[in-house]
Amino acid sequence: MNKIVLALLAICLLGACKSKHKKVAGDEFTFEDFRDLFTTTQLPYKLTLDSLKAEEDDSSAIEPELMKQFLTDTLATRDFQAGSAVQYFPLAYLEGDKINYFVVKATGKTTRMAYLCIIDKKGHYLNRLQVGKLVDNGNSTKYFSIDNKRAVKITEEQQLGPGRTATKEEFYDVAADGKAMLVMTNSSGDAVAGQIFNPIDTLPRKHKLSGDYEAGELSIVSVRDGKDAKSFQFFISFAKESGCKGELSGTGHFTGANKGEYKDKDSDCGISFQFSAGHLSIKEIGGCGAYRGVRCFFEGSFKKKQ
Repeated sequence: MNKIVLALLAICLLGACKSKHKKVAGDEFTFEDFRDLFTTTQLPYKLTLDSLKAEEDDSSAIEPELMKQFLTDTLATRDFQAGSAVQYFPLAYLEGDKINYFVVKATGKTTRMAYLCIIDKKGHYLNRLQVGKLVDNGNSTKYFSIDNKRAVKITEEQQLGPGRTATKEEFYDVAADGKAMLVMTNSSGDAVAGQIFNPIDTLPRKHKLSGDYEAGELSIVSVRDGKDAKSFQFFISFAKESGCKGELSGTGHFTGANKGEYKDKDSDCGISFQFSAGHLSIKEIGGCGAYRGVRCFFEGSFKKKQ
């Protein structure tokens, strides 16, 4: 009997040591150990609001030393107030064809965030995207999904009033180097006078034609640098007096010194861009009805904002 008791105690001690080992950073803690903290999930994957709302057990939190060792210790720095106590929890590990992902949940006193951490095939951290947000007593939420082709869709919902919700969907393509490029934006909901959310506002604009081109308070064509000299990123948003609205974003390509063109991969929608001194003219060259009202088009002249 004593031998049986001793054997059971030995097994329990070994199990406790193993569990404790997975919580301590150090040379012996491998990438495989870190990966095992997450639930390995096959693509496609979707993070739901219920996953953000769920209360996590403090014992499953990722130690700060491990975050620093395998991902980054500044993951949520920009999204939580300085000095706030933030805990990180493992949600999912996803394998892609060229890159892999960790889905990490960050929780504070009143805020929950989720991040898609992008890593290469050797386990090196490359980049992160904020893909989930839930604030106590807040009027907006955010969640995401990723398909088999690495297309990341981030959905943000905002309550405008009783029974009124505005939804915005952003689609990103993630390259093998970890860079995420916004390829399309869909949105629905009422526009607020004088306010336009520009999803590419903070992207570089070193090219001479990059900038914001406006036509009134609620019509803008925003142009930003592309991944090379032959391409550019754009965001178009307009609202007509008739109430007809449109919004489209993507990657265009220069066809000349002052000309550009965009062709949608999923439809026959196309936009031509004609740049001149301080001005930009756009014209719809395909059916873009999926991104605008039926009584208006992506066309007009816009003045560059200084």
